[in-house]
Amino acid sequence: MLFYTQELTDALAERFTDEDEIIDVANYGCSIGVSGFIYYKECNEFFQRFEDDIEDVCFDTLGDDFMAILSKDITSVQGLIQVMVWHTVESYCWRMVGILEEIDAA
Repeated sequence: MLFYTQELTDALAERFTDEDEIIDVANYGCSIGVSGFIYYKECNEFFQRFEDDIEDVCFDTLGDDFMAILSKDITSVQGLIQVMVWHTVESYCWRMVGILEEIDAA
């Protein structure tokens, strides 16, 4: 199942190969410290590479008000970029947990 574009799906699938980590990110979020998404520089590079897809993920999962929802308590553009990237990563992990559960149930 594609997660927006094949390029974004492939990048996240390449990064997240450990089922336990996927479950941790889905349950606790990126704020726990997810390698590759900790520093602003990492988040900025990922955002620049997948900006349109990240915006689509945020819009599709949170609706028209995604900017207001994500920017709550955020005081900078950098902070907004980071939470948008984190939301995208977390959404991918939630989706993968669902797929893993379907596989286990089969």
